[in-house]
Amino acid sequence: MAASVKALLKLFFRKPMTYRFPPEMPLSEFSRGRHVLDMEKCRGCGACATICPNKAIEMVERETEDGKVRKYPQIDMFKCCFCGLCAEICPTGALKLTNFPWLVAMDKKSYIMPPEELAKPPELQMPPMKVKPKSIVDWARARSLWIVFYFTGCCFLEAAPWASSGFDMERFGLLTKGSPRQSDVLLVGGYVTPKTLRRIVRVYSQMPRPKYVMAFGCCPATGGTYWDSYNVIKELDKYIPVDMWIAGCPPRPEPIGLAVVMAMDAIQGMGYQGKEEKVPEEVKVPYYEPKPGEKEMVFTVPFGPQHPASGNFSIRLRLDGEYIFEAEAVPGYLHRGFEKLMEYRSWYQNIMIVQRICVLDGASYELAYAETVEELAGVEPPDRAKYLRVIQAELSRIQSHLLNIGLIAKAAGFDTVLNVAWGDREKVLYVRERLTGSRIYDIYSAPGGVRRDMPEKLREDVEEMVKKLRPQLEIYDDLLLKNPMFKERTVGVGKVDRDTAVEYDLVGPNLRASGMGFDVRKDVPYEVYGDLDFKVPCYEEGDAYHRTLVRRDEIEQSLNIIEQAVDEMPKGPFRKKVPFFMRVPKGEAWHCIESARGELCFYMVSDGSDRPYRVKVRGPTFDSILVLLPKVLKGAPLADVPVVYWSFDNCPADHDR
Repeated sequence: MAASVKALLKLFFRKPMTYRFPPEMPLSEFSRGRHVLDMEKCRGCGACATICPNKAIEMVERETEDGKVRKYPQIDMFKCCFCGLCAEICPTGALKLTNFPWLVAMDKKSYIMPPEELAKPPELQMPPMKVKPKSIVDWARARSLWIVFYFTGCCFLEAAPWASSGFDMERFGLLTKGSPRQSDVLLVGGYVTPKTLRRIVRVYSQMPRPKYVMAFGCCPATGGTYWDSYNVIKELDKYIPVDMWIAGCPPRPEPIGLAVVMAMDAIQGMGYQGKEEKVPEEVKVPYYEPKPGEKEMVFTVPFGPQHPASGNFSIRLRLDGEYIFEAEAVPGYLHRGFEKLMEYRSWYQNIMIVQRICVLDGASYELAYAETVEELAGVEPPDRAKYLRVIQAELSRIQSHLLNIGLIAKAAGFDTVLNVAWGDREKVLYVRERLTGSRIYDIYSAPGGVRRDMPEKLREDVEEMVKKLRPQLEIYDDLLLKNPMFKERTVGVGKVDRDTAVEYDLVGPNLRASGMGFDVRKDVPYEVYGDLDFKVPCYEEGDAYHRTLVRRDEIEQSLNIIEQAVDEMPKGPFRKKVPFFMRVPKGEAWHCIESARGELCFYMVSDGSDRPYRVKVRGPTFDSILVLLPKVLKGAPLADVPVVYWSFDNCPADHDR
């Protein structure tokens, strides 16, 4: 306990990473945000509309000063994924992406931006907060918004920083609540399926009035990136009223602050009470019934999907008292049909969608995809691109492990560790954004190399990040891993021996915590991992504690890898140019890499056309979560479920696909 007290004292004297609000612009000069159009340069060729994978761009006619008619792009920001392919293909450079992220509105149609609006440089306009309140009740309500959230996908990762020291939601009077009956704001973020819609409606119907709904991301508005998926709800406002829309894919965290300030202004200045409550009768709210013949003391408890410790995933638990005698995985809340959607898009367009298979570590998926396409096409990327890809992959691995450490700490009751770890994650995301242009979806590795070179100051950014993160690992040790209470909650809990791990095809940290030291980076090297010096952490115990310990040790090794890659970076080109609509020779390829969760493989077939004929992804979480987890939970006390679950580091989007 002395180590924990010492660590807490250190935190008292260290300034936490907290952003000002409104943030000083630019947030990052490399961030991909709202478009800007130079109408004089635009030829009206329509290349931007052709390449756009989301059909967000429509060419509309306008009369020029000399009386001629020319077509210009009109962009629906609630369909756009901000991948930048439109700007990359523009032959004159007329269409560019700014770093402006503030796309917040009470009417989503206001962000269908015609050419004239795109030609105007974006500008942040904060609503005035010194508004005379209509009543003391409205003033108090505006400053005490209690939030219940339902995050279905990637938007969770950009809303989660508000729970960390980085954005500090409580300074806005925001509190998260576990029960909708105590909440007045429902924050829905991410992809909505018919299966999740019923749960969202149930949460909304239990909230007391006045109640407000904020939709975070493009998917609730239009289907976003998954506009052509059969399993998507494209307009959430057809089912529940939405008061505030935030565009982005996913949006950055800062627009949530703007949306909250706008809501506070409307509530205290206009006495806004929310829209009229309307829920279609055909949306049936789900409920659970016991199995016929079950004894009286046996009852069913659904763990998730609306649970702070489950993610958008559900396990149906059958309890005998406090102990689980049967667990059943209930997947499908994030099913989007990725492999089929990739067959509808060109080889190059797929770099936009592929990392969304697992938002928690998207860089690994785009890297595996790009390498598989290169193998099929016979393309060898430049050496400099290989080093840059390694940096990208390891940054993603670190932020993913920090996210997991925070989650398992929260599941075990250590809230402070979550706040600290997720605050440290912001340091990694800052460097990641400067390298790739995005905090979450890099869209950086592409067939032939990477889409942009390393910025001049990245070396300094990496040095600063490593300097700050290495001492923080000691904080995690003292606050969490050496803490006897955390050990009591995790040592010997959720144990998987080596033979069982091999039998059930565990991979990554879950496998290495059970004594099998397999790592694709070491055993089947790709990119330049064979030239770098790093260790593969491995333990024998196979319990929740040692799965967490492996991830902590891997953060340290990833920092070493990044330092080496930056120091040994060769000069030369960073990309071998390939056509946007290239045709890949007939053939098939199978390629694997080491993601943050373990071995990740792509199998792809080309029929010689400009798009894949077949795609199959072998993700790292299918066997550990859908097959093994229910068996591990059998006989465990109910309180251990969140700890065991997050020790396996689930990514629901990966196994649902």
